[in-house]
Order: sequence, then structure tokens, then C-alpha cells
Amino acid sequence: MQFLKKLPVNLLKRANFRHQTTIEVQGHDYLKDDLPPKFVKVLPPSKYGGEYLVTLLTGSSNIGKQGANFIKHLFEVAKVPVAFERIQLGPDETACPMEYLQSVQRNRHAIHVDLQHDPDEKRKQLLLNNDLDLYMGIINVNSIEGYKCRYPDVDITVLMKNNAGNFSKLEYAPVPGIVETLRIMDRKYIERYFNFVFHYAMENNHKKITFGHQELEFPLSDGLYNKIGCGMYEDLKPDLEFELMPIHELVRKIVLAPNQFDVICTTDRYGTIVASIASAVCGGASLFSSTERGDHHAVFKPLQTRLSVTDSGTLSPYGIVRACIDLLHYLGETDCARVLYEELMTTMICRNIKTREFGGSDSGEFVICDIVNRLKCKTY
Repeated sequence: MQFLKKLPVNLLKRANFRHQTTIEVQGHDYLKDDLPPKFVKVLPPSKYGGEYLVTLLTGSSNIGKQGANFIKHLFEVAKVPVAFERIQLGPDETACPMEYLQSVQRNRHAIHVDLQHDPDEKRKQLLLNNDLDLYMGIINVNSIEGYKCRYPDVDITVLMKNNAGNFSKLEYAPVPGIVETLRIMDRKYIERYFNFVFHYAMENNHKKITFGHQELEFPLSDGLYNKIGCGMYEDLKPDLEFELMPIHELVRKIVLAPNQFDVICTTDRYGTIVASIASAVCGGASLFSSTERGDHHAVFKPLQTRLSVTDSGTLSPYGIVRACIDLLHYLGETDCARVLYEELMTTMICRNIKTREFGGSDSGEFVICDIVNRLKCKTY
């Protein structure tokens, strides 16, 4: 927080004002959240009789219910030692439901099926990220032959900061007509973020990390990220390359030459944009999944569950299956994850079973059924 010393005194007073519960912004009560919690309630691992217990969050829509049934069917047929605690949210809930939060605290793992990009859903997710301190967002995108990727051999992992910063929601109006937004940086949270990035890259045999920033426009905040990242890289001396790249140049190169990237990391300000562009270059968000992780909890979800914006009632199966694969890797069931991934690729490439979004004529149900039918013949 050293950079706060250089701010004007009146701004420092307003920064300290964040601890107040609510303020009135142009006639509306606005809740002001604190930084991520210093203490997160951690319960013993939820593994009983050799079986993992995982929270399965479904929305009230048919898409959510159908996706949840697909997941349960996949795990039952594959004989994977995972049981689900199903939590269904109604459409009238405006905050993160306590039942869901407590379920994830008990089980430590969750799959979130039905993603709806509206303000209420976004607010629920931000509350969950802060309450469980899910500070890392992990998205892996890769080129798949025949699925709209213009470049072969693309394999990019995006590691983005998932709470604090912009997600602290420190926005208010000191006087009518003027709005101020505070983006609070804390050295210990930045160090924790880069520590995860470097160790994740080393454990998964990555060779290069690219950090996207805007130090020219934000010399104190983004400059602090760059300083800490370079310092930790010099201290750790990992066997990989670490480079800094302005965000506009990073985005341009993702579109024109994505093969040069291995791991891309960036802050909460640019993470969603970078992940969206990288997934679009590799064929579309419906092909991939994302993971939100903390030190003790993890939530797995598809990047997009709808087949497309225009056909919102049709399920896209690819991201759901890949979210299941991510969960299995996280639980240490690597053999099961490998087999499920191989069967997904067999369905998509070898058997050429595609949904309409990628030029095929098959439904999401048919894609899942094709995988399930072959899994019935497998022995783990």
C-alpha cells in the first residue's frame, strides 16, 4: 500500500471511508465491500468412503437442469468416485445464497453449470469469490482441428487475478454528478498472485509467461505489479521466460500470432478481455471451461453454456465436459481425466460429431451420448 502515501490527503480520507457499510450514491444505498478476507473458513476435505463430495450448482432454467443431468450421467457411467450435492437457485434471489456458500465450504469443490450474464448473477459471483477468496481465474484454450481456429497448434493458458482491485467495488459519488472509483492494490495479494503463477507454470512444464499491463497509463498500480513480478522472477529463477507486454500489444498479437504465447497472466482489469479474445481466436467460448481457485476451494464452470447468443435455449456440451475434466485433474484423478479428454476429442475430431455452431447437425445431447456410450466399455 506504499503508493497511497503519495495520494492527496482528501483522497486518503475517502479511501479509509471504505470500511463503512453503506453510503448513498445519487439516491441509492451502495454496499462497499472490503478487500478479500484475511481469514477463510476451511473445513476438512469432503472425502467419505473413498468418494469425493462436490457441489453441483444449477440455475432454474432448463439449460441448467439439463447440464446438471449430463454431468451426473457422465460421472456415473465413468465410475468416477464423485458424488454431487445439488443446489438449485431460484430466479428471485438477489444475493449469493447462504446454502450454496455453505455447501462449497463443506465440499471445497463445485461445478457451476448455468451461467447467466446479468447484473444479479455477476454480483452473486463476486460475493462468492470474495467470501471464499477465489483469487485465481484459470482458462486454457487450444486449437481443435475443424472448429473455427485459424491457427494450428495454439495452446494458451490465461491466469488472471480474480478478486480485489476492480472487484472491490469501491465506487461512490462524493457530490452529485461526480463519481470516483478506487482500485486498491496490496503488495501481499500481488505477491500471492505471482507466486501462484510461477509455481503453476513450473508444475505444468510451461516455458514462457507473458504479463499484460498498462504501466504507461497507470504507473503506480500496474507499475507495482511489474516491479513485484520481475523481482519474484529474479528471486525464484525458474527455468522459463518471463516478459512484460503492454495490453494493447498483447491483444493485437493474440489475434495475429497466438502461437507465440504459452501462459498469459494479467490483472483483474484486463483478464476477462484477454480470456474472451483468446477463446474467440481458438473457435469460441463454448468450447472451453474456466476454474476459479483459492488456496482451499475451487469452482469449475464452462465459459459459455448456451450454444450461441441467438439460440440461447440450446445447450453447448463441450465446455461442460471440459469443466468435468478440470475437476478430475484437481481431485488428482488424472487417469479418469485423461480418458474423458480422449473420448471428447474422439467424438469431436475422429467421429466428426459437431453441433450446429461448428457446421454440424448434431445436438448437445448426441455429443454427450456418444461419449457416454464409449465410456460404458471402459474400465478405470
